[in-house]
Amino acid sequence: MIPSSAKAVAIICGIAFAATFGSTISSHAFDNSRQASTVRILSGDQHGSGVIIKHSEGGYWVITNQHVLEKREWHCIESSGGERYQGHLVPLASNKDDLALLWFNAGDKEEQVAQLAYQQRESGEAIELVIATGSPATQEYVERPGLTIPLLGEPLEGGYTLTYTSDIDKGMSGGGVFDENDRLIGLNAVHQEPLWEANRNYQSGEPLTAKLNQQLDLVALGLNAEQVRMALVGVNENFKVEKDSAGISSTCADEAEE
Repeated sequence: MIPSSAKAVAIICGIAFAATFGSTISSHAFDNSRQASTVRILSGDQHGSGVIIKHSEGGYWVITNQHVLEKREWHCIESSGGERYQGHLVPLASNKDDLALLWFNAGDKEEQVAQLAYQQRESGEAIELVIATGSPATQEYVERPGLTIPLLGEPLEGGYTLTYTSDIDKGMSGGGVFDENDRLIGLNAVHQEPLWEANRNYQSGEPLTAKLNQQLDLVALGLNAEQVRMALVGVNENFKVEKDSAGISSTCADEAEE
């Protein structure tokens, strides 16, 4: 395990790194697979992000946070190229984490699928450079650099295991966390510096110490790629919703412009 003093230094360095190299708000500033696989999601009054993680014969699959979606039949997905699709919720066989899966038909359009990091990362050990992606509510696509900070030995409620220093804004929930090789290592879920006091619990129900709660206030929380893979186990591979041949929802186009 990394000593507490080293963790503290890493947190400070990570925050300074993020502040120095900061956010870029132009969606045209990036031309990479991270941006191409990251989507914006509109769900009623809710707004968030997601990542395209799979392509099947019928369409594409987007992973996001459960808390991004309102309880409704369909959700609007906007790709990096500006195409808008109607996303349908895909039931997960077993999921106690803050994850949700959407399916959409892109018709003849080709969308980018993110590459998952297949090597299982040991929680609580490595400090590494990451890039968080997403679409804040008041901005276009952004990329936020940071460092992973190992603080958790077991998942929090919601399944959160990933702790990192990238500056996450409202609307970036469900966006990707990528390593330096553009592989998806996790999803954004909770931004740092909560507006109210956070009394967090482990997924087992055991409360965190006050000291650890204070440390977690300084970092973003997310879910790792292994949890994404586990959530996909047992998903109906033949899931499909009949739609117009173009796959683009005029309802979503109208809603996005409101």
